[in-house]
Amino acid sequence: MNYKQNLTAYVRAILSGLKDYGVSEVVISPGSRSTPLAYGVVSDQDFSASIQVDERSAAFYALGLAKASGKPVALICTSGSAAANYFPAIVEAYYARIPLIVLTADRPHELREVGAPQTIDQVKMYGTHVKWAIDYPVVDSFEGTTPFVYSQTTRAVLESCTNPRGPVHLNIPFREPLLLDFEMEIPAKREKMLDSTQSVLSEQMRSQLTTIVEQAKSGIVIVGELALSKVSMVEDYLADLGWPVLCDPLSNLRSSKHPKLKSLIIENYDALLKNDMSYERLSPDVVIRIGPQPVSKFLGIFLKTSKPTSFIVVDEAARFRDPLGLATETVVGGIEALVGIQTARSSHHKSLAIWQANNVVARELVHAYREDEQDEGAYIATVFDALPEDAVLFASSSMPIRDVDTFHTADSKGISILANRGTNGIDGVVSTALGAQKALEKPLYLLIGDLAFLHDANGLLLSRYQHVEATIIVMNNDGGGIFSYLPQASEPEYFEKLFGTGSGVTFKHLADMYSIPYVLVESKEQLSELVSKSSTGLRILEVTTNRQANTKAHRKLWKRVKESWTPDV
Repeated sequence: MNYKQNLTAYVRAILSGLKDYGVSEVVISPGSRSTPLAYGVVSDQDFSASIQVDERSAAFYALGLAKASGKPVALICTSGSAAANYFPAIVEAYYARIPLIVLTADRPHELREVGAPQTIDQVKMYGTHVKWAIDYPVVDSFEGTTPFVYSQTTRAVLESCTNPRGPVHLNIPFREPLLLDFEMEIPAKREKMLDSTQSVLSEQMRSQLTTIVEQAKSGIVIVGELALSKVSMVEDYLADLGWPVLCDPLSNLRSSKHPKLKSLIIENYDALLKNDMSYERLSPDVVIRIGPQPVSKFLGIFLKTSKPTSFIVVDEAARFRDPLGLATETVVGGIEALVGIQTARSSHHKSLAIWQANNVVARELVHAYREDEQDEGAYIATVFDALPEDAVLFASSSMPIRDVDTFHTADSKGISILANRGTNGIDGVVSTALGAQKALEKPLYLLIGDLAFLHDANGLLLSRYQHVEATIIVMNNDGGGIFSYLPQASEPEYFEKLFGTGSGVTFKHLADMYSIPYVLVESKEQLSELVSKSSTGLRILEVTTNRQANTKAHRKLWKRVKESWTPDV
């Protein structure tokens, strides 16, 4: 074979390694050195290709695709700084356990470290933030090269999808010329099985956990972020267990339609636990935590103060996500590993009725707040009230996810909530949300602050290359609203410059630039009407709020919840 044929066979082997193990979505940022990979993808009908010229946005878009679908997604870029722009999303994918297959094209070895343009050191450039990395050989005529790159690509997919799931990096050098031989036959997909085996408890561990659960007098379950595919199984387990369920909004349990679970959901735990007078009556002797620790700071304070006798952490991988240092037993596996230790509901649970009664009161106060106040929280509560059945909402980090935690009261609407909580950053939020929308193929609502929106404004470029159905709700408080709740705010002389960071920016002109329909929302009633009406395509709704008023109103709500505390029922 000539060089062009060898290059084509080499690229086809890499792409076969991807598609044989179920990779179908590929996100491409066009560039010269990655031409063979890009042409290979778009000429193969087994792949669906998305284009985003901004590599930073492209990587977060792929992250959203993988997060929402639960399937690995491939990323392709050219050499040089393009690959560096992937880094923030790769870090998020690593800590959020999202399977990304990162393919960076590179210069051949003889052009490295000699001043060649668009060339940086890409070998293992993502360090410990990928699960595995490899620098591929250049294309040649040696008969072992093509089988090698195929086997290593299949290994990459398996590494990415084995718990804990995460990103992997394939660095692929190409010599010029870079064009494929499109007359060569495209290998057929072989559809190989990829199975991440679930851990099974030993009889000794099952017996030990069963004894702990059976003897518990005031146990609670804490549920952090869950993959959408795991929600129904967790619902069944919790309903049978019958303990109070303190569920992070990303658990997707607050909108559960499970008939036996609704009465156990304690969604207002963050507000209740801002009152340390509640600790004595609510402190658990046993805690089961499924998934990562929730976003609530006050839940962590409560648990550290309570010091439960047993703290069982259920995690799909032995990475010991225990930021509070309280775990006494660790179950390595999914919720499947707990099957068999359910016990009959106890009528002697010491704190269940207290949790339930105070949660109901807190829920009523949140509903009253929605009606009475005009701040950011009241608008977000209005959004939840107006969202249609089975809606998908993506919440930005910083203040939006915390307001979701406060104002998403339990309902039976089947709302799914997603967010980037691997590193809790505000970068790439627009792109991730639009990736999730494509994966789920249903309209999505993005709740985001002005700084996060500015941070990823290039994510709107995606709407120029493909159809997007999303409503972006921008809570514009002109700066970093979350810092108003932190001790930094007590230093007014320097606070606004360093943390308030107001820009005075509004988003109508940005919407106009992309020909996106835009509405400046002037009332909760208007927002409710807009959210409840379905919209085809992409639109931006901007709500202007005041940081100081937001802080004051939130603290008034928490004060009311504290004053409503009832230790006896």
